[in-house]
Amino acid sequence: RQAEEESAGLPALMAAAQKAAQSVLPGEHAQRKPGAGEKFWQFREYDPTDRPQDIDWRQSGKGDRIFVRQKEQQTMQTALFWCAGGAGMDYTSVATCPTKHESAAIITLALAIMMRHAGEQIGLLDGSSPPGRSDHTLQMIGHNLIKKSDESCPHAKLIPNNADVILCGDFLDPPETIEKIIAPIAARAGSGIVIQTLDPAEIDLPYAGRAIFENMGGAERHHIFLVESIRDSYQKRMGVHLSDIKNICRKAGWHWLLHRTDRPVRETLADVWAITGHKQFSTVT
Repeated sequence: RQAEEESAGLPALMAAAQKAAQSVLPGEHAQRKPGAGEKFWQFREYDPTDRPQDIDWRQSGKGDRIFVRQKEQQTMQTALFWCAGGAGMDYTSVATCPTKHESAAIITLALAIMMRHAGEQIGLLDGSSPPGRSDHTLQMIGHNLIKKSDESCPHAKLIPNNADVILCGDFLDPPETIEKIIAPIAARAGSGIVIQTLDPAEIDLPYAGRAIFENMGGAERHHIFLVESIRDSYQKRMGVHLSDIKNICRKAGWHWLLHRTDRPVRETLADVWAITGHKQFSTVT
């Protein structure tokens, strides 16, 4: 019964992720160097160490030299994901917007689908889903996203050499806390992206009049008698926080993206894929 309850949302999550992934369907991870791939790269002159079956007789017949057809090397990469599952991720300001966790889970699973399609091994950073390329691996990632890990932050653990890391959460902890989390991961990973997922109300503070703000656990409550009186200072403080997180990522050589839950997921996926360039992430300059 518990297993049925935990997996009840998987078909809907998988369908949403598949739809989002299809809107930004990737290609192969071309490395632009010779190897055992399938795509043609270039012709080069025949060497005695080459196999006769690699000779391209049509190209060679155009002149006096013999040429072989080289193909691109396609190297299997590993992409590890982490999706925040704390109580704060269950927040949404309006019923028409998904919660932060719903958006983050769809983004995470859609990227896993896309990267598997492009030939990468995929897994979760917490080790609950070891890297692989099978349907079972994808299903395990989906199950763990629905279960919403109690871990409030990702950790380095056993990251394979040069693995790509994608972290998706609201990252509203103090910047110094977030830097302590990202630094050891960046030291082991080959590259990384932070997708900061926030509700629009957390950015804009659109409320007016008297309001009571409390955290998701109910441990803190703040009474504001005129919300619009603090809006400017709130937005400035939030802007500073976002800038701090972006600078932490830049310092680590990572990329940073902001996803608002009122924004289509496919747009953020396209932004991520533009960063990855269908291959290992480039370093921030």
